[in-house]
Amino acid sequence: MSTIGNGHRVAVVVGASSGIGRATATLLQNEGVFTISLARRLENTDSTRCCDVRDEHAVMAVFRDLALQFGRLDILVNCAGIASPATDPLTHQIEEWETILQTNLIGTYLCCKYAIPIMQRHKYGRIVNISSIAGRSYSRTASLPYTCSKYGVIGLTRQLASSFGQDGITINCVSPSHTKSEMLLANVAQEQIDALSTAVPLRRLAEPKEVAQTICFLVSEAASYITGAVLDVNGGQL
Repeated sequence: MSTIGNGHRVAVVVGASSGIGRATATLLQNEGVFTISLARRLENTDSTRCCDVRDEHAVMAVFRDLALQFGRLDILVNCAGIASPATDPLTHQIEEWETILQTNLIGTYLCCKYAIPIMQRHKYGRIVNISSIAGRSYSRTASLPYTCSKYGVIGLTRQLASSFGQDGITINCVSPSHTKSEMLLANVAQEQIDALSTAVPLRRLAEPKEVAQTICFLVSEAASYITGAVLDVNGGQL
């Protein structure tokens, strides 16, 4: 029997057009949760919404419309993210910083900003944000702006968790290591991927579904007393 869906739960998965986000949306749907997938590359349908999380007015409008349509929001999973390859840390342009921070950190904040008031109405909510192994130490393959954005997601998670626990809302964070996703393949050469795999104690990279299963645990009733936590999904990699 599902420990998440009870026929009434409504979830939004942000960044659900690929990778961890798409895998999470699929698992939640399989658990009986009515799931809305949100991403820049999706069209508006009954279960999908097109939205650029960098645009506050667009985010506000989407969550306003969802609140009017469903009257509630129980689960929010923030998977939207972009990366740039590692280069000389002193060569990054301000435009690169702004683009990455606006998507990975500010976009995550904006979705929380407009989801939490909906959750407060029913004194219930489950939010999971996605950081990275880069946010726990450093990145071997991604840029300095990416690493800083993922450190920020952890701080955002803990600060919000301390503020809204009294409303029955748990807010946690998952920090995956390199995962077989479209974003990884777009930024890392195959030789690097092979080298990364051998550096992991389990000798392989994570599958998106494995990270999604961890997210689904955190939004389930089994995790009802967990908030402000950062859960590593990294195959033992430090």
